[in-house]
Amino acid sequence: MLLRRLFPLALALLCSSAPVLRAGVPLDYYLPAGTAYNPKVPTPEQFFGFQVGDWHIRSELNTAYLRAVAAAAPDRVKFEILGYTHEHKPLVLLTITAPENHARLEQIRADHLALLDPAKNAALDLAKMPVVVDLGYSIHGNEPSGVNAMPLVVYYLAAAQDAKVDDILRHSVILVEAQRNPDGGDRAAQWFNQHRSLGTPSADPLDREHNEAWPRGRFNHYWFDPNRDWLPLVHPEAQARAALFHRWRPNLLTDHHEMGTNNTFFFQPGVPTRNNPSSPAKVFELTAKVAAFHQRALDGKGIFYYSEQGFDDFYPGKGSTYPDLHGTIGILFEQASARGHAQESENGVLTFPFAIRNHVLSSLSSIDASVALRGELLALQKDFPAQTAELAARSRVKAYVFGDDGDPARAWAFLSLLAQHHIEVRPLGEDVTADGRTFKAGAAWVALTAQPQFRLLTEMFVRRTTFEDPVFYDVSAWTLPLAYNLPYAELDRAPAAGAPLGAPAFPAGKLVGGHSDYAYLFNWNGYFAPRALQRLHAAGVLVKGLTSPIEAIAADGARHAFGYGAILVPVGQQPERAAAIRAVIDTIVKEDAVTVYACGTGLTPQGVDFGSASFAPLPPPRVALICGDGVDPHDIGAAWHVLDQRVGLTPTLLDVAQLGRADLARYTTIVFADGRYDDTVSDATVANLKRWVREGGTLVLMGRAAPWAAKKELAALEFSPRSAAEPSGRQPYASASDREAQKLIAGAVVAAAIDPTHPLGYGFSDERVSFFRKNAVFLKPAKSPYETPAVYTAKPLQSGFISEANQAALANTAALVALPVGRGAVVAMPDDPNFRGFWYGGNRVFFNAVFYGSVIRPPGMGDGGDEAHAH
Repeated sequence: MLLRRLFPLALALLCSSAPVLRAGVPLDYYLPAGTAYNPKVPTPEQFFGFQVGDWHIRSELNTAYLRAVAAAAPDRVKFEILGYTHEHKPLVLLTITAPENHARLEQIRADHLALLDPAKNAALDLAKMPVVVDLGYSIHGNEPSGVNAMPLVVYYLAAAQDAKVDDILRHSVILVEAQRNPDGGDRAAQWFNQHRSLGTPSADPLDREHNEAWPRGRFNHYWFDPNRDWLPLVHPEAQARAALFHRWRPNLLTDHHEMGTNNTFFFQPGVPTRNNPSSPAKVFELTAKVAAFHQRALDGKGIFYYSEQGFDDFYPGKGSTYPDLHGTIGILFEQASARGHAQESENGVLTFPFAIRNHVLSSLSSIDASVALRGELLALQKDFPAQTAELAARSRVKAYVFGDDGDPARAWAFLSLLAQHHIEVRPLGEDVTADGRTFKAGAAWVALTAQPQFRLLTEMFVRRTTFEDPVFYDVSAWTLPLAYNLPYAELDRAPAAGAPLGAPAFPAGKLVGGHSDYAYLFNWNGYFAPRALQRLHAAGVLVKGLTSPIEAIAADGARHAFGYGAILVPVGQQPERAAAIRAVIDTIVKEDAVTVYACGTGLTPQGVDFGSASFAPLPPPRVALICGDGVDPHDIGAAWHVLDQRVGLTPTLLDVAQLGRADLARYTTIVFADGRYDDTVSDATVANLKRWVREGGTLVLMGRAAPWAAKKELAALEFSPRSAAEPSGRQPYASASDREAQKLIAGAVVAAAIDPTHPLGYGFSDERVSFFRKNAVFLKPAKSPYETPAVYTAKPLQSGFISEANQAALANTAALVALPVGRGAVVAMPDDPNFRGFWYGGNRVFFNAVFYGSVIRPPGMGDGGDEAHAH
């Protein structure tokens, strides 16, 4: 209560023009006119001290308001926190329904989930069941009209006193995901508010208010696009969202967005030829029926809109497509954005209140549609299991089998993802040979296709290379076993398997031979081995990396093999740190799924001895990630996330504008992600970078940073021209956009052969690796035969769409080039090895560049002249 009273006062003190604060549109502008409301429930204007649309509402204000509404209308509204963002902001859920439904809410939920169980759903009376609606707002933080519409929708449902609302609440359970991306939303709200003129807001598109600073508020804390995370579930926002979805399995789910200022309003269905083929046809039929309700609501206000154009329902990692695969109607709404408070557009001045009202209207029309179509929506979910089972029975694929590739941590991460999506996985009960591989019982798992999640399972494992319509709003592929670089195969029979696993336990490492006062060794193939190494660096421990495989005798008396990149901890050379090393080793074994071997002798039965120069010193990495104007936030954000969250290495986020003033000697590694640098990096800075590399730095170049660096003579890189294939003869003008789109490589999975003896290939157990390709940068192999550690195969396309001309251009080009320059190295990679944070298989290349960049040397100098030997 105190919080509710203080917010308006604080705003009044901060803003000197109180009349402007209260000059907004009336409540009836947004909500049905003539509605009577419960006076105990505060209006948004009463609580905030300003009308919705006058200022952008920050998440803490919204949270406080929703608490106040729930406290004032507890018979209708339940307040709940689903989880917290990276910035520890609450992800708020309101459950709104009639009082009699609240009294038996858990039974309603159980009955609703029983719709999906053929053993239970026959006894359910659909006529007595409420429909479940999930309203989700502003997953892109700088698309704020959705989240600013939300408190108005909540107020209407919580406080309106009329027969229509009573009927809605009796026949529905409405889940309000108040703000799906509060981290980015607050960044955007701060920008728009702090640059708003306090008199009349500027409508000039060039005004600072309408042009956010990099990286803008679209993204979450780590600069990820949260509306691409419904499938990979990398971030806490997506994980909380997935848990809610499976807790309720709503009948209809909305996803409120904004688009370019010169557009109007979009609602689904989208382009009909670009629907995901695993989604039920009935979903799209009902989507069209729901659309009629949006049409009437918008027509009634004279609002222009469009549908079946521009947007699609293909990538299941988006909020409008993931629900479709579960028998839920996913609805995307896109409103032209004022990107502030008012902006000139081709359709006149677009105001923030106008944009907000359209999301209020579409929220209420979604609820109206859900109640009116309640019987059909509930019947869709009741029929969904049987239809899915029939689809699975007809499928030629009866199971997917996958192994751990010798890295239980990477397999654990994949198993955990499958469990979060409620996909049933079992341990393989017999050895199976498929696609030239043998999957061993005890080290492999199987997902039978005869399960309720058949549709999503198929989409996660499928390799699709042919399409009805080869134009995509987002990526064309996402094959997850390839993303995790795990061996897998399709099976035409169901093999013997154990009981369903559920959520897997984190794999435990081992300490073989107890503690040692001489040395420890561990292999580099474990996913969290870089985190283990970073723990040692953080403790000030001297470590070395193996550049030539050996067998060593551990304290258990047995011989053990250690491959390229294995880490040696020479305790005997730093006895003063022996106790600290012992503590770190215990943590590594417990928390990093790494098996550590205690050794009492440095004499090896096979390969070099511990004192050899083939154990290269590994200095602690100090990483600068170049960010700022021109840099792709997705790619540099992914690099930041994996280093910070999975390795425990804190990079420096070095703005490109500060690069010219920076002391580069502070850093061992500098990363330029995909981006445009011509106008942001001066020639003097380029000269400093050249000097820094020659003196021992590792320069990592991704995507378009590589050709920029070549042009600036930072690296002797060469590129093949993009495919120039053009359609012959005259072509229809109207087809130009789609034809040009097909020339792009917008997102496909490609295969490369990697050299596991090269520092960038250390830790790979197989010479085959999958990368995610989303550009047309074709890097030629280096002139030296030793400086191209990864090459795309002759037929690189594994999944997704790449035109035949681009496939030919990509074949046999370089996936990685590593050029020694003086005492340093330049590493070029056309692809983002950390794509969207879920490309676990590619992470290793990036980690190797960071931790083993100092080991990249000209051919013949990698081992200091020390010859390997056998005893």
